Amino acid sequence: MVMAPMWLALALASPANGPVTVEVVAVGHVDAPATKFVLAIDLTASGDTEDKAKDALAKRKAALLQQLTAAGATLVPEEPGTVKTAPVVLSDMMTADDKTKSTEEKPSASENFSVQAPTRAAITAAQAIVGKTEGASADQPPLSSIGDTSVAARAAKRDAIAKAKLDAQNYADELGYSGATVVSVSERGDIGTLFTFGMSMAARGPKSIFEPSRGDTVPIDVAVTVTFRLDGRK
Repeated sequence: MVMAPMWLALALASPANGPVTVEVVAVGHVDAPATKFVLAIDLTASGDTEDKAKDALAKRKAALLQQLTAAGATLVPEEPGTVKTAPVVLSDMMTADDKTKSTEEKPSASENFSVQAPTRAAITAAQAIVGKTEGASADQPPLSSIGDTSVAARAAKRDAIAKAKLDAQNYADELGYSGATVVSVSERGDIGTLFTFGMSMAARGPKSIFEPSRGDTVPIDVAVTVTFRLDGRK
Protein backbone atom coordinates (compact mmCIF):
# COMPACT_ATOMS: atom_id res chain seq x y z
CA MET A 1 0.00 0.00 0.00
CA VAL A 2 1.44 3.39 -1.03
CA MET A 3 0.06 6.74 0.01
CA ALA A 4 1.12 10.29 -0.77
CA PRO A 5 -1.08 13.40 -1.10
CA MET A 6 -1.41 14.39 -4.76
CA TRP A 7 -2.57 17.87 -3.74
CA LEU A 8 0.77 18.42 -2.00
CA ALA A 9 2.75 17.66 -5.12
CA LEU A 10 0.50 19.88 -7.18
CA ALA A 11 0.90 22.73 -4.68
CA LEU A 12 4.67 22.38 -4.77
CA ALA A 13 4.89 22.44 -8.55
CA SER A 14 7.01 25.42 -9.60
CA PRO A 15 5.49 27.86 -12.08
CA ALA A 16 9.00 28.31 -13.48
CA ASN A 17 9.09 24.65 -14.49
CA GLY A 18 11.78 23.89 -11.92
CA PRO A 19 12.18 20.59 -10.07
CA VAL A 20 9.63 19.48 -7.49
CA THR A 21 10.13 17.24 -4.48
CA VAL A 22 7.58 14.66 -3.42
CA GLU A 23 7.56 12.45 -0.33
CA VAL A 24 6.14 8.93 -0.63
CA VAL A 25 5.39 6.50 2.22
CA ALA A 26 5.37 2.87 1.10
CA VAL A 27 4.82 -0.38 2.99
CA GLY A 28 6.84 -3.35 1.80
CA HIS A 29 5.62 -6.88 2.45
CA VAL A 30 7.11 -10.38 2.25
CA ASP A 31 5.93 -13.76 3.44
CA ALA A 32 9.07 -15.30 4.91
CA PRO A 33 9.44 -19.05 5.54
CA ALA A 34 8.98 -19.86 9.22
CA THR A 35 12.06 -21.18 10.99
CA LYS A 36 10.47 -22.06 14.33
CA PHE A 37 7.28 -23.91 15.26
CA VAL A 38 6.00 -24.09 18.84
CA LEU A 39 3.44 -26.66 20.00
CA ALA A 40 1.61 -26.31 23.34
CA ILE A 41 0.95 -29.61 25.12
CA ASP A 42 -1.36 -30.53 28.00
CA LEU A 43 -0.42 -33.67 29.95
CA THR A 44 -2.40 -35.50 32.63
CA ALA A 45 -1.74 -38.61 34.74
CA SER A 46 -3.47 -40.30 37.67
CA GLY A 47 -2.46 -42.45 40.63
CA ASP A 48 -3.77 -44.06 43.78
CA THR A 49 -2.64 -41.03 45.77
CA GLU A 50 -1.81 -37.44 44.92
CA ASP A 51 1.91 -38.10 45.26
CA LYS A 52 1.66 -41.11 42.97
CA ALA A 53 -0.29 -39.03 40.46
CA LYS A 54 2.48 -36.42 40.42
CA ASP A 55 5.11 -39.14 40.08
CA ALA A 56 3.20 -40.74 37.21
CA LEU A 57 2.93 -37.34 35.53
CA ALA A 58 6.68 -36.74 35.80
CA LYS A 59 7.46 -40.16 34.32
CA ARG A 60 4.96 -39.71 31.52
CA LYS A 61 6.41 -36.30 30.68
CA ALA A 62 9.96 -37.65 30.62
CA ALA A 63 8.96 -40.51 28.31
CA LEU A 64 7.05 -38.16 26.03
CA LEU A 65 9.91 -35.65 25.81
CA GLN A 66 12.30 -38.47 24.92
CA GLN A 67 10.12 -39.42 21.96
CA LEU A 68 9.65 -35.81 20.91
CA THR A 69 13.38 -35.11 21.04
CA ALA A 70 14.01 -38.12 18.81
CA ALA A 71 11.51 -36.64 16.33
CA GLY A 72 13.31 -33.27 16.31
CA ALA A 73 11.19 -31.32 18.80
CA THR A 74 12.70 -30.01 22.02
CA LEU A 75 11.31 -28.54 25.22
CA VAL A 76 10.91 -24.75 25.08
CA PRO A 77 13.21 -23.33 27.76
CA GLU A 78 11.62 -21.21 30.44
CA GLU A 79 12.20 -17.49 30.31
CA PRO A 80 14.58 -16.08 32.93
CA GLY A 81 12.68 -15.23 36.07
CA THR A 82 9.75 -17.50 35.26
CA VAL A 83 8.24 -19.09 38.32
CA LYS A 84 7.63 -22.77 37.64
CA THR A 85 4.30 -23.90 39.02
CA ALA A 86 3.76 -27.33 40.50
CA PRO A 87 1.51 -29.76 38.64
CA VAL A 88 -2.16 -29.13 39.31
CA VAL A 89 -3.80 -31.91 41.30
CA LEU A 90 -7.47 -31.94 40.41
CA SER A 91 -8.50 -33.31 43.79
CA ASP A 92 -7.06 -30.18 45.41
CA MET A 93 -9.85 -28.17 43.82
CA MET A 94 -12.64 -30.49 44.97
CA THR A 95 -15.01 -29.71 47.79
CA ALA A 96 -15.72 -32.24 50.52
CA ASP A 97 -18.93 -33.23 48.72
CA ASP A 98 -17.07 -33.66 45.43
CA LYS A 99 -14.52 -35.94 47.08
CA THR A 100 -17.26 -38.00 48.66
CA LYS A 101 -18.96 -38.42 45.28
CA SER A 102 -15.72 -39.41 43.53
CA THR A 103 -14.18 -41.84 46.02
CA GLU A 104 -13.79 -44.35 43.21
CA GLU A 105 -11.83 -41.92 41.02
CA LYS A 106 -8.07 -41.74 41.31
CA PRO A 107 -6.35 -38.39 42.01
CA SER A 108 -5.06 -36.72 38.84
CA ALA A 109 -2.22 -34.31 38.16
CA SER A 110 -1.76 -32.18 35.06
CA GLU A 111 0.83 -29.87 33.51
CA ASN A 112 1.20 -27.84 30.35
CA PHE A 113 4.43 -27.10 28.49
CA SER A 114 5.61 -26.39 24.94
CA VAL A 115 8.04 -27.95 22.51
CA GLN A 116 9.68 -26.33 19.50
CA ALA A 117 11.01 -27.55 16.17
CA PRO A 118 12.75 -25.86 13.21
CA THR A 119 10.55 -27.44 10.53
CA ARG A 120 6.88 -28.15 9.89
CA ALA A 121 7.69 -31.83 9.32
CA ALA A 122 9.26 -32.17 12.77
CA ILE A 123 6.38 -30.44 14.55
CA THR A 124 3.86 -32.55 12.60
CA ALA A 125 5.70 -35.66 13.79
CA ALA A 126 5.51 -34.29 17.34
CA GLN A 127 1.76 -33.79 17.01
CA ALA A 128 1.39 -37.42 15.93
CA ILE A 129 3.37 -38.60 18.96
CA VAL A 130 1.28 -36.50 21.32
CA GLY A 131 -1.88 -37.87 19.73
CA LYS A 132 -0.79 -41.42 20.54
CA THR A 133 0.29 -40.65 24.12
CA GLU A 134 -2.15 -41.43 26.91
CA GLY A 135 -3.18 -38.31 28.82
CA ALA A 136 -1.55 -35.94 26.31
CA SER A 137 -3.24 -33.43 24.01
CA ALA A 138 -2.25 -30.55 21.75
CA ASP A 139 -5.48 -28.93 20.61
CA GLN A 140 -4.11 -25.68 19.19
CA PRO A 141 -2.19 -25.50 15.88
CA PRO A 142 1.50 -24.72 16.41
CA LEU A 143 2.69 -21.11 16.40
CA SER A 144 5.19 -20.20 13.69
CA SER A 145 7.84 -17.51 13.77
CA ILE A 146 11.24 -16.44 12.43
CA GLY A 147 14.33 -16.54 14.60
CA ASP A 148 16.20 -13.79 12.70
CA THR A 149 13.97 -11.31 10.85
CA SER A 150 16.82 -9.20 9.41
CA VAL A 151 16.92 -10.93 6.00
CA ALA A 152 13.13 -10.83 5.63
CA ALA A 153 13.04 -7.18 6.74
CA ARG A 154 15.59 -6.23 4.07
CA ALA A 155 13.45 -7.96 1.43
CA ALA A 156 10.39 -6.04 2.68
CA LYS A 157 12.35 -2.77 2.42
CA ARG A 158 13.28 -3.55 -1.19
CA ASP A 159 9.61 -4.14 -1.91
CA ALA A 160 8.70 -0.84 -0.24
CA ILE A 161 11.25 1.13 -2.25
CA ALA A 162 10.09 -0.48 -5.51
CA LYS A 163 6.50 0.55 -4.70
CA ALA A 164 7.63 4.08 -3.82
CA LYS A 165 9.47 4.41 -7.14
CA LEU A 166 6.35 3.41 -9.06
CA ASP A 167 4.26 5.94 -7.16
CA ALA A 168 6.84 8.69 -7.65
CA GLN A 169 6.95 8.02 -11.38
CA ASN A 170 3.18 8.34 -11.42
CA TYR A 171 3.54 11.81 -9.88
CA ALA A 172 6.16 12.68 -12.48
CA ASP A 173 3.91 11.58 -15.33
CA GLU A 174 0.91 13.48 -13.97
CA LEU A 175 2.90 16.68 -13.43
CA GLY A 176 4.73 16.54 -16.75
CA TYR A 177 8.19 15.58 -15.53
CA SER A 178 10.36 12.99 -17.25
CA GLY A 179 11.91 11.36 -14.18
CA ALA A 180 11.95 10.91 -10.41
CA THR A 181 15.30 10.81 -8.61
CA VAL A 182 15.66 9.49 -5.05
CA VAL A 183 16.81 12.23 -2.68
CA SER A 184 16.50 10.48 0.68
CA VAL A 185 15.17 7.32 2.32
CA SER A 186 14.02 7.15 5.94
CA GLU A 187 12.58 4.54 8.29
CA ARG A 188 11.53 7.11 10.87
CA GLY A 189 8.29 6.39 12.65
CA ASP A 190 6.59 9.77 12.18
CA ILE A 191 2.82 10.17 12.18
CA GLY A 192 2.52 9.92 8.41
CA THR A 193 4.53 6.72 8.23
CA LEU A 194 2.69 5.13 11.13
CA PHE A 195 -0.67 6.13 9.66
CA THR A 196 0.16 4.56 6.31
CA PHE A 197 1.47 1.43 8.00
CA GLY A 198 -1.70 1.18 10.11
CA MET A 199 -3.91 1.60 7.04
CA SER A 200 -1.98 -1.12 5.25
CA MET A 201 -2.45 -3.52 8.16
CA ALA A 202 -6.13 -2.65 8.48
CA ALA A 203 -6.65 -3.43 4.80
CA ARG A 204 -5.48 -6.97 5.46
CA GLY A 205 -8.04 -7.36 8.25
CA PRO A 206 -7.83 -7.33 12.07
CA LYS A 207 -6.95 -11.02 12.16
CA SER A 208 -3.62 -10.40 10.44
CA ILE A 209 -2.75 -7.80 13.08
CA PHE A 210 -3.72 -9.54 16.29
CA GLU A 211 -3.59 -13.25 15.47
CA PRO A 212 -0.19 -14.96 15.74
CA SER A 213 1.06 -16.77 12.67
CA ARG A 214 0.30 -20.48 12.50
CA GLY A 215 1.21 -21.15 8.86
CA ASP A 216 4.39 -22.13 7.05
CA THR A 217 5.23 -18.47 6.39
CA VAL A 218 5.35 -15.37 8.57
CA PRO A 219 4.25 -11.97 7.19
CA ILE A 220 6.84 -9.19 7.50
CA ASP A 221 5.87 -5.57 6.80
CA VAL A 222 8.17 -2.54 6.80
CA ALA A 223 7.26 1.11 6.13
CA VAL A 224 9.76 3.51 4.57
CA THR A 225 9.55 7.16 3.57
CA VAL A 226 11.25 8.07 0.29
CA THR A 227 11.77 11.63 -0.97
CA PHE A 228 12.06 12.11 -4.73
CA ARG A 229 13.05 15.04 -6.92
CA LEU A 230 10.92 15.38 -10.03
CA ASP A 231 12.75 17.15 -12.84
CA GLY A 232 13.15 17.29 -16.61
CA ARG A 233 10.01 18.95 -17.91
CA LYS A 234 8.54 17.07 -20.89
